[in-house]
Amino acid sequence: MKLAELYERELSGTSLILPKERDGSTHVYHLYVIRSEKRDSLQALLKAKGIGALVHYPVPIHLQPAYRGRLAAGNSLPETERAAREVLSLPMYPELMETEIITVTEALKGFAYTHKGSEPA
Repeated sequence: MKLAELYERELSGTSLILPKERDGSTHVYHLYVIRSEKRDSLQALLKAKGIGALVHYPVPIHLQPAYRGRLAAGNSLPETERAAREVLSLPMYPELMETEIITVTEALKGFAYTHKGSEPA
């Protein structure tokens, strides 16, 4: 939880969409997943800086071969599909050091501030 709190503190105020906790529940933060309309550019920038960030679920389940055609309303879940295009998992594991999170967040903030415009970073 401490690592997630550091991500939250460092990235609040950017245009990145950060994880939220619902009232009455607690997030386990086995992943720290952000959202950005420019996810692929953001991932490429992090990779260039030697920072691993992954897309864990690139294809929504309703578009997987085993589930295709099983939705009563057809094969369209626009919000789910948009999320699949935007989500990016940042480094998150027990041995992650606070200084490493600062390195990640500085790269993210640099990207967010240099890619301002009508779309969030």
